[in-house]
This record gives sequence, structure tokens and C-alpha cells, in this order.
Amino acid sequence: MITKDALPYGRTVGSRPARVFGLNLIGLKRRGLADDTLRKLRAAYRYLTQSKLNTTQAIARIEGDASLKCPEVDYLVDFIRTASRGVILRRGGKKSDDAEE
Repeated sequence: MITKDALPYGRTVGSRPARVFGLNLIGLKRRGLADDTLRKLRAAYRYLTQSKLNTTQAIARIEGDASLKCPEVDYLVDFIRTASRGVILRRGGKKSDDAEE
């Protein structure tokens, strides 16, 4: 059972708490996303899941980083802002409890 929304473009595994295991690179490559777009999405995911920033700060950094501008990253940010249940930002792995949500 997942109680929050799963991030677009990502791999989410588990339940209570579900965890983010990065981008769904295989699916995104099959859909024909360019390597540059994948790089931008990967960097945005790092801001969201691997830094000590809270969600608001991570979104501000993503939006402030001109090198991450693309429709897919914009969609990711809009999705997070409009998610009524919140989103899963807990990283997968043993140390994921340190990640802020």
C-alpha cells in the first residue's frame, strides 16, 4: 500500500514507507527521451532525494538551475507542487531514513 503519490519517471518500491530508487531509465529510454533530458531528470532527482534540503528548498534549487530547464523537469516540479497527498521522496537503501520528506 502506497499512501503518497509516486514521482513521475521514477522507480518506487515497497510499502509503508515506499522508497524511491531513482529514475526508470529503461522505460524512459524506450520512450525515446534524449540523453540530455535524462541527465536533467537525474540531477533533479538528486536534488529531491539525495540532498539534505527539504522539498521546498530542493524545488527552488531545481528551478534556479538554468541547466535543468526542460518540459520533463517542469512537469516533475508541477507534479510535486500539486500532489494533494504529498509525494514519496524517501530514498531506497539502508540509510534512506535520513532523507527528508
